[in-house]
Amino acid sequence: MVTTLQDKLAVFDVNKLMILKILFECNNNDICGCDLIERLELPKNLLSYHMKILSQLGYVQETRCGRKKNYTIKEDKRIKVKRILEVTDLI
Repeated sequence: MVTTLQDKLAVFDVNKLMILKILFECNNNDICGCDLIERLELPKNLLSYHMKILSQLGYVQETRCGRKKNYTIKEDKRIKVKRILEVTDLI
C-alpha cells in the first residue's frame, strides 16, 4: 500500500485522533461503532468516513457483529498509535 504525505497527515485530524485514543484505551478490545458515535457525539456518516480512512491507512480493523461493526487498532500499529497520541499530547 503506497501512502502519500497527505495520507499520513490525515491521521492528525481531531476526530481521527480522538477515535484512535478511544480505541487505544480499550487495550485490544473491540468497541462498537455505536459506542464511538455516542462518546464522540459524531453523526454515523461522519464516523463511517473517518473509520474508512483509518482502515485504508492500516490503523484500524473492523469486524461485523450482525448489523453492527466493531473496531480495534491493528496489533502491528499499536506502538505507532501510541507514539502519535504521545506527540499530540493525548496520552
